[in-house]
Order: sequence, then structure tokens, then C-alpha cells
Amino acid sequence: MNPDPSWNYQSRTSDGGTIVMLSGEIDMTGSGRLQEVLQQAVQADGTVTVDLAAVRFIDSTVIGALVTVRNAAQVSGTHFGVVNAAAQVRRVLQMTGVLDSLTASSTTT
Repeated sequence: MNPDPSWNYQSRTSDGGTIVMLSGEIDMTGSGRLQEVLQQAVQADGTVTVDLAAVRFIDSTVIGALVTVRNAAQVSGTHFGVVNAAAQVRRVLQMTGVLDSLTASSTTT
């Protein structure tokens, strides 16, 4: 489990790949750990979906972590994408111009 009380994650693996469900508020204090968690999922599986439904806040360091892991996934041939970004998180991803590139690779909805 995550030692940072402001956000949490759960991973679930099935035949369709790995789903990493995030929740809470993630900022620069958690972005490094988030990147580690997502990198491990990418290395272990052929499809990784990051569910942002319960995430209330992200900052630029989190966006950087998502993009970095997505790029690494593309190099390794792993499908990676985010789903269920709602409200403020969706707006931030749209405003920074990364929403389409982060959702386009997803094979799971």
C-alpha cells in the first residue's frame, strides 16, 4: 500500500490486463511513487489501464509521470491509457493537451 495518506491505489490483474485504480489528491509528493507503481504494472503486463474516477486533484508532476510511463509503455509495446478522468482532473488533462494521447492508447474502458 501507499504510505502517502492523500492518495491511494489498488491494482487488479485479469485476462484483460492490469487496472490501476487511483484515488485522492496526487501532487509532487506522490508523483514519484505513482510513476514507480505504473512502471511496475507496465513491466508486468501487456495492457495497463489507469482508472482516475476517484482522483480529485493532480498537478503537473503527475501529468509528467503519466506521460513518462505512457512513453515507456509505447517503447515496450505495452498498451497504456487512462480512463474515467472526471471534472477537474479531466479539465487539467485537456488544458495541458495530453488527454487525447493518454486515452488513445487504452484498450479497456
